[in-house]
Amino acid sequence: MHEVSISQLWSRAWDLFKVNWLLLVGLLVLAIIVNFIPFIGGLIVGILLLPALVRAGYLVARKGQSSFGEVFGDLGSLLMIFVYNLILGLILLLILAILIGVGYVLMMGSVYTAEKVVILIVPGLIILSILSLFGWAGPYAILSGRAGVFSAIGQSFSLTAQNFGKVFLALLSNIGLVILGAILCGVGLLVVIPMWYVFLPLLYLALTGEEGASHA
Repeated sequence: MHEVSISQLWSRAWDLFKVNWLLLVGLLVLAIIVNFIPFIGGLIVGILLLPALVRAGYLVARKGQSSFGEVFGDLGSLLMIFVYNLILGLILLLILAILIGVGYVLMMGSVYTAEKVVILIVPGLIILSILSLFGWAGPYAILSGRAGVFSAIGQSFSLTAQNFGKVFLALLSNIGLVILGAILCGVGLLVVIPMWYVFLPLLYLALTGEEGASHA
């Protein structure tokens, strides 16, 4: 297994962001604007724009540069990413429902109060959050051609389980940067969020031993 430095990956993500900031920030801002369109805005963002941001980050991490035309040039891969996210979301919701159902059975017969409802739901949400972390690598397994939609779930869980410490440290580092970006009147988030979309595929490529763009 290759040695992975989270700080070095963030440094590479920053270098690549500086070269591709117009593409990455443009996609993020477009997604935010479109999301305000009633009824269909959220659908467009979920099906097209967020997968496009994922693909843009992957292409930048892999090659060093990309463009709007290249990102949207393969609608099939964007659709696969959407389907992956949809299936993963449904699986996680099913797990949450099962956990809440089990908790309800265990607490059956007791008088429900607001505190007991919280006790019932919060552990399920914590477990759900941990499980959702395991699905981060699926889109990159799809984009790299390593897996289809369904097998990408298993590959993502396996990769994360083998490298949980690194993945969790990456998540914590991102939370710290998000907090810092939010403190800067929220403007910093226009840098931190697009960088995260570059950082994740860089992390995936490093953990799988593939070669990404070392510099722009």
